[in-house]
Amino acid sequence: MKETERANSITIAAVGDLMLRRPFTTPLPGQALQTADLRVANLEAPITDRGVPADKLITMRMPPPAASWVKELGFEVVSLANNHTLDYGTIGLSDTMSALERVGIAYAGAGNDIAGALRPDVREVKGVKIATVALAATVPTGSAAGIDRPGIAPLRVRVSFASDGAVNDEQPGTPPWVHTEVVAEDLERALSVVRQARELADIVLVQMHWGVPPEWSSPFQGDLAEYQRPLAYALVEVGASVILGHHPHALHGVERYRGAGILYSLGNFIFHPQTKLKRLELQRPAPPYKPVYSERNRQSLIANLRFHRAGGGWQLRGIELIPCRLDDRGEARAVTQEQAKAVLEVVKGSDATRGVAFEVHGGRAHLDFSDEDVA
Repeated sequence: MKETERANSITIAAVGDLMLRRPFTTPLPGQALQTADLRVANLEAPITDRGVPADKLITMRMPPPAASWVKELGFEVVSLANNHTLDYGTIGLSDTMSALERVGIAYAGAGNDIAGALRPDVREVKGVKIATVALAATVPTGSAAGIDRPGIAPLRVRVSFASDGAVNDEQPGTPPWVHTEVVAEDLERALSVVRQARELADIVLVQMHWGVPPEWSSPFQGDLAEYQRPLAYALVEVGASVILGHHPHALHGVERYRGAGILYSLGNFIFHPQTKLKRLELQRPAPPYKPVYSERNRQSLIANLRFHRAGGGWQLRGIELIPCRLDDRGEARAVTQEQAKAVLEVVKGSDATRGVAFEVHGGRAHLDFSDEDVA
């Protein structure tokens, strides 16, 4: 890249879920993480050895050295807005924030009150101001931050079910259609935060914990829950440059809308519970949901986001999708050409993918945003 181009461009590398029980064993796959100007991820569990597990389906935590391991991997900003951050209560949250602060990793999406949880991380990289907002549509009881309560930044979702009696007469056992809608108060508050972030920064990243694992969703409803696409569009319309999704532990589609990129789920990147040695178990009685340990849960992506200076601002000009695959230790590795093709086919074939032309070279997908008219 020429010096003039380098001065007028910036790259951000994003991955999905990090859940470490031990140090990463070998160098990360590819060069995108090493050469990016900024690296971001979702921290999928608290860093603590204190507290008691919450009364929920699955509880997870990382040991105290995990903050240093994440730092060694090169990540500068992580999202704490997810359904596991409060797995070991407010003690676990406090320990996590302290651990990250000690090693110099910034975080967004959780705090000692709702103002802290919604506060974006804003930093200057190569003279460019980048804001990271983190939000969770996956909100276990008691985990949402409040005026005087620690917790995560919530985008709570109302759920209702529709069932047709005539269908049930002929097809007994047919699952109902699941309607989902973001709570209006939470949505307006989130949109206000993104608007404010846009006023502060040239680029706004929104980390979104949302969606449903494919093993737990109705096939006829597709990869996305009903609320996701309208929520994504609303966030873009008030200033989000890119939406980085995680939570389903599997890859979902990619969309472009009004010049912004929407990556609905980047999958796992390091997920040590997904090993042959030990797996997560449900912590309370529940329907016999399928475990999330299929081949699809091993597929992963590094998203290399390329922004260029355009006029008086910065616009997304391309996304490079770098396929990876989790090995038997639950760690992302470089893949063969055949494995890369399988990973990219999942993303390309997702019903969430819209408005994106895939050009595949050398086992990577290059998504060109340069011809997108920004509304």
